[in-house]
Amino acid sequence: MKKSGLMCILLAGACLWANILGISTVQAAPESRYAVAGIEKPAEFEAAFLALQAALAANDRNKVADSILYPLRVNGWIDEISGKGAKQFNRQEVMGNYDEIFSDQVKEAFARQKTADLFVNWQGVMVGKGEAWLSVSEKEPLRYGIIAVNLSL
Repeated sequence: MKKSGLMCILLAGACLWANILGISTVQAAPESRYAVAGIEKPAEFEAAFLALQAALAANDRNKVADSILYPLRVNGWIDEISGKGAKQFNRQEVMGNYDEIFSDQVKEAFARQKTADLFVNWQGVMVGKGEAWLSVSEKEPLRYGIIAVNLSL
């Protein structure tokens, strides 16, 4: 038997044993870097992120408000009665407090953020040094948006 024939037999035998032992001989596709945050479609997420960046840069309040997964949690909110803490906002409240929520610091964090440098963990996708967090909606149709803003970092 020639060497090439022997090699084919050995390779076939190795594949057979791998299958018997439950060892995959085919490599799985690499997982999305956003998967830990529950985001399974990275291209869609990044397109939504870039649209949000553009809306913030253009100060398009309606588009920004459309890019929020409500209720929006704002940490570091200063309330005259409660002091500094966390507060949840609906769309109407976001629109009424837009300049305070989307401060220059938050807008600058978005403006500087490159998609390749986004930090991702089980909580979501972090912008800047934590000025904002994004995630994916739990219900269909899936949407991507801001879930939290951290003021005064």
